[in-house]
Amino acid sequence: MIKKIFAAFLFLSLFLPLSAAQYTVESAELVVYPDGYVKVIEIVRPAEYTVAVSIPLLDDSPKGVIVVDETGSPIPYEITNSTLTAYFENASLIKVTYHTPALTSKEGSIWRIKLSSEIPVRFHLPDNAVVVKLSEVPLQVDKNHILMPAGNVSVSYTLEKFGGAELADYSAEGSGDAPSTTAGEDASPAGSDVPSKGGRSGILYLIGLGLVSLGVGYSIVTKRKGEDPYEEDEGLPVSREEYKRKLEESDLNSDEIRVLLYIYDRGGRTTQAEVKKMLNIPKTTAWRMFKRLEERGLVRVYKKRRENWVELLF
Repeated sequence: MIKKIFAAFLFLSLFLPLSAAQYTVESAELVVYPDGYVKVIEIVRPAEYTVAVSIPLLDDSPKGVIVVDETGSPIPYEITNSTLTAYFENASLIKVTYHTPALTSKEGSIWRIKLSSEIPVRFHLPDNAVVVKLSEVPLQVDKNHILMPAGNVSVSYTLEKFGGAELADYSAEGSGDAPSTTAGEDASPAGSDVPSKGGRSGILYLIGLGLVSLGVGYSIVTKRKGEDPYEEDEGLPVSREEYKRKLEESDLNSDEIRVLLYIYDRGGRTTQAEVKKMLNIPKTTAWRMFKRLEERGLVRVYKKRRENWVELLF
């Protein structure tokens, strides 16, 4: 009887680790946005001789999933329930990125993000977040970047008000862009013509007004010349048919392909507001789409004349 038990234990010890040790998690990061969405970034190292790994996700319907190897090349995958299975050949590292609203909750003005992890997790909170409670003693704190230990952890925080409203409101109902101020920087509400609180000297403010005036003057001269602000100085490097074929061969969804082709037809660049109006989608949804496309190296987002512009990258 004892020999049979030992033989069974030996069998399990030989074969169970093959499935349990498909990979090891190298790092896990959570980028928390002011509107409660969280970008999850997980890097895993597949076990030797494996050709597929099954990675549990923190949401059964994640948004904007991107799976790449150490060179940035896409890896085929499928999602069943809350498990992502990645198929690969010679990848030594796999990076999984996705967005989810499932990790955060809000009660009054207090936000809370909670999860369970087998390794330490690095939280990147919004720049205007003020931590009010931690479930565990953090391993490391650098401004709003907090490294929490493994286990069941939670971080509670509130968002400082700015200009009479939380910055989260600007993300949800303002310009459609996530706040871009860094810790310690001052900022003014979008469209404001007054210097930020605390802040900048009168000389810098006058210089800023001078630059704005130059921009206005340049705009007037351009209009007098009859130039189209959407027109590129040079032709696009690929034909529309070739570009469309390249997009359809990628793992982009139909809305993303439609947006990129729309920008192509506008000469390779246009404003975020124009695309949002064309798609008839909320500003935060449009912002997240451009964020995904920017992370994949398909577009460049920049600010010009108080508007956010999107330019194709080929």
